[in-house]
Amino acid sequence: MKLDILGSNSAGNCYVLQNADEALIIEAGIDFRNVKKTVGFNLSKISGAVITHQHGDHSKFVASFVKNGIVTLALEDVFSSHDIFNHPYAKSIQTGKGYKIGNFYVQAFGVKHDVPCVGYLIRHAEFGKLLFVTDTVSLDYTFSGLNQIMIEANYADDILDARLERGSITVGQRNRVIESHLSIDTAKEILKRNDLSDVDNIILIHLSDGNSNEARFVREVKELTGKRVFAADKGIEIELSNTPY
Repeated sequence: MKLDILGSNSAGNCYVLQNADEALIIEAGIDFRNVKKTVGFNLSKISGAVITHQHGDHSKFVASFVKNGIVTLALEDVFSSHDIFNHPYAKSIQTGKGYKIGNFYVQAFGVKHDVPCVGYLIRHAEFGKLLFVTDTVSLDYTFSGLNQIMIEANYADDILDARLERGSITVGQRNRVIESHLSIDTAKEILKRNDLSDVDNIILIHLSDGNSNEARFVREVKELTGKRVFAADKGIEIELSNTPY
C-alpha cells in the first residue's frame, strides 16, 4: 500500500491510500480531477472517502466526489454546508462508531477545532492501524497498536511570536492559529504519550506555509521517536507497511 500526498496545507488537503486494486481518499480539499489522475482514472478501485470537517481546504470538492459515485463519510454538517442532502453516496457518521469501506475499516473520534471535526483510525491488512489527526488544538486519547501516524504539525510558538513581533501577522491571526491547530510541541507530546513500538512511519501534515519549519520539525520528531519521519509535501509517495522498518 502506498500513500500519495495531493495536498497538505491551507490551499487544499487530500491524501490517497492505494494499492493496485483499491483506494481510500482522505479529505476532499483538492479538485477531484487530480484524484482521478492519481488512481490512474480507475474510479472503480476507489472504495470510498473520508472527510474530517467542513472547512474548504478539507471539503471543497465533496460534491464532485459524491457526484462521481464515491461513497463519502463525514459529519452531517460537512454535507449540509455544501447543500448535499439525502444523497445516496453521502454517508453521515457518528464519533465512536466503526465503518467498513471495502477492505478499509474506519473509526471516527472527536477532536477540538473551531467547527465540528473528527480524526480517524483507519485499518487495513497491508498497513495495519493508521492514526489520522488534523485541525485540532489537542488530542485527549491514546491508541494502542499503531503502525502509521499522520499528525498535524501546523506551527511553532516561537515562529508565531517572531512573526507577531515583526508585524507580519496580527494578534487575532496568531490567536486563531493557536486556538484551532496543533503545534509541533503538542504533536510531540501526543507522540510521547502513545506506544510507538510498532510504528513504521510518522507523517507530519498540514504544516503552515508561514508558521512552520519543515526541516526542523522533521528533525525534532526523528530525534524524539527514532522513527522514519516525513513532511507531507505535495506530490510525494510513501510506502506503508505494518512491519516497523
